[in-house]
Amino acid sequence: MKTVGTANIVKGEKIKGFLQVSTDTDGSPIQIPILTASGREEGPTIWVQGCVHGDEYGGAASIIRFFQELDVNELRGTFIGVPVTNIPSFKARYRTSPIDGANLNRIFPGDPKGTYSQQLAHTLMETITITSNYVIDLHSGGIGANVPFYAICDYNESDAGQKSMWLAKRAGSNVIWRFQTETDVSGTGTSQLVSKGIPAVTIECGGGNVTEEHEANFKLSIRNIMTALEMLPGEAKLQEEYTVINGADFFFTGQGGLFVPKCSVGDIVNKGDLLGEIMNLYGEVTEVLRCPTDNAYIAAIGHRYWPVHPGQLICEAIPVVNRLGKNA
Repeated sequence: MKTVGTANIVKGEKIKGFLQVSTDTDGSPIQIPILTASGREEGPTIWVQGCVHGDEYGGAASIIRFFQELDVNELRGTFIGVPVTNIPSFKARYRTSPIDGANLNRIFPGDPKGTYSQQLAHTLMETITITSNYVIDLHSGGIGANVPFYAICDYNESDAGQKSMWLAKRAGSNVIWRFQTETDVSGTGTSQLVSKGIPAVTIECGGGNVTEEHEANFKLSIRNIMTALEMLPGEAKLQEEYTVINGADFFFTGQGGLFVPKCSVGDIVNKGDLLGEIMNLYGEVTEVLRCPTDNAYIAAIGHRYWPVHPGQLICEAIPVVNRLGKNA
C-alpha cells in the first residue's frame, strides 16, 4: 500500500496522517499533518502545500477547505494536501524559522545532516519525488504584505518546465511570473522539483488577513490545475491574455519605522515612480523607495503604517516582459 508518512493512500477514501521531520529540543517529534484523498480510478498524484513561510495562512486554510469539499467519487488519481509545511515557523507566526533563522524557500534541496530547516527541505524533496507527479505551492504576502493573485512557474525547455507553464496558464490568473531557474530566485522548492522532472506551480494571493476572496482564488487554482490534469471533471478555461513578468527587484528597508505605501499591488510603475516611504515616530520621512526600472508590475507591497525593521522585504517590482494570447 502506498503511503505518505503515516497516511495511507486508499482508493475511494480520505485519510489523515503526518510526516515526521526531526525532533524538537525536548526530543519530541515534529509532525507535519498530511491529508490524502484518492479516487477509485487511476490517475496522477498531486501534492499541494501551504505555509512554507509560516505566516502565510491563506494557503493552509484553503487546502483544508478544499480537502473537506473534495468529492472522492469525482476524483481520478490522488490528492496530497500539506496545509502547514513549516510547523516551527507557523507556530512563531513568522516567515522564517525560529529554530535556525532559515528561509525554507531559499535552501532546497536541503541537507539531511543540516539544521532543522535543511532537514525539512531534504525530507520534503525526497517525499515529493517518490510520491507525486505534480506540485502546487501556495504562498501569500504573509502578515506584513499583500500580493495580487498570480502564478509563478520555473520556465525552461525541459518537459517539466514546459508543463509547468502549461499548468500556470490554467491556474485561473492572467498574470504569470515566468522565471528562469538559473537566473532568478535560487533555492526554491519549485525550481528544484522542475530540475528533477516534476512540474510545479506556485500560486500567490493575499496577505495579512485571509479573506473569502483569497480562499476562493486558492481553491480555484487547485481545482483548475486538477481539472486540466483530468483529475476532476470540467474545463480549466484559459485567460484571453496573460501578462508575463520576469526578473525581480526586491526592496528591503534601510530604516525602521512605519511603512507608507505609495502604490498598490497589480500596479504598473516606471523608473523613478515612488513605491513607498519610511516614516519615523516624529512623522519625518527617513527613507524613500523608488522603482529602478520601467514597466514593472507590483507583485507585493507592505501594509499601510505597519512597523518595519531595517532590512525587511517590503516591496517586489517585477518587469513586464511579454503579453501572451491564450493560444500562444
